[in-house]
Formats: sequence, C-alpha cells, structure tokens
Amino acid sequence: MSLKNRKTRLDRSTAHDFNTIRDTAEITGLSEKFLRKLQKENRLPGIYSGTRFMVNYASLLRYLDSIGQEKQ
Repeated sequence: MSLKNRKTRLDRSTAHDFNTIRDTAEITGLSEKFLRKLQKENRLPGIYSGTRFMVNYASLLRYLDSIGQEKQ
C-alpha cells in the first residue's frame, strides 16, 4: 500500500521494528535520498526482505544519536 493511499500520516507511534525506506523517511522526517545514501554506504541498519530493504527503526535511532554525540 502506498503512502498516498493511506488515510493517516505515519508518525513515530506507528513505527514498527522494521520499515521500508519510504516509511522511515515519512516517520523520521529524513529524506529518502539521505537514507538511501546511508544504505549504499552500508551505514543504514536493516535487512533485505527479497529485494526490499527494511530499516531497523530502533537501531537507526541509536545510530543517529551516536552521530549527534560525536559532533558535540
């Protein structure tokens, strides 16, 4: 189901353990381009389900938090 067909906007409360890159972008406010760049660099935590990459949401939050702490 595409996001265009959904009646409600995704938010943090609807995040599952694993989300598509598109759903993760919608939930976090990060761009799909940025998430796909992280995936290409093998820095985006997740797994493949067939040909679709599923982002581990909790691990992504920890990763982003660690990046923020390194810059401080």
